[in-house]
Amino acid sequence: MAIISFSHNFIFIKTHKTAGTSLKVHLAQQCTDEDIITPIYPENATHKPRNYVGQNDEIMFYNHMPAIQIRQRCSNSFAQLYKFAFERHPVDKCLSHFAMLLNSPFHRQGKNLTTWEEYLNRGQFPIDTGLYTDGDGKLIVDKLYKYEEITEALSDITVKTGIENRPLATREKSGFRYKVPTFDEIMEKSDHCDVIWKAFESTLRFVDYS
Repeated sequence: MAIISFSHNFIFIKTHKTAGTSLKVHLAQQCTDEDIITPIYPENATHKPRNYVGQNDEIMFYNHMPAIQIRQRCSNSFAQLYKFAFERHPVDKCLSHFAMLLNSPFHRQGKNLTTWEEYLNRGQFPIDTGLYTDGDGKLIVDKLYKYEEITEALSDITVKTGIENRPLATREKSGFRYKVPTFDEIMEKSDHCDVIWKAFESTLRFVDYS
């Protein structure tokens, strides 16, 4: 989870490696003090978290919170709010995830992960189907946008929510994609692609990357 905006009637479900933090900062800038905004890590001076802590300092909402849990905690408004998330081409998503684990000082795995082959064999991929489906695997967001179409998606979100259509100006958690294979290199390796396509079968039920 990233944002529940009562002022603009939407819920943004934050997925992994889909510019989620950048989108969160971008959308939160138009939210009001009554909306629910979770923190980001590392912190950003322009991002103001609010209303995510309940009584007795209990964390009620958090990053990457599944939609099914949000529905439980916002049962009176969940159905009326426009719910959306983003997905990314599975190979590109895994390459971005691998680059983050390898090169980001906040996520680096050190000697536990040094090559793409090790990453592939480990099989711990950023599969997010559980963030936007219910316990039966049914989609419970209104729209699953493609990361590759963020500009068009923001225009559509503007129509659905009434927020101002601004270009995505911030790029959080970027700059780590080095010393990793390119997308084209991996797409030419059918055995590597087969592993990823198999792992992302649940995702590919809802978004076409054929």
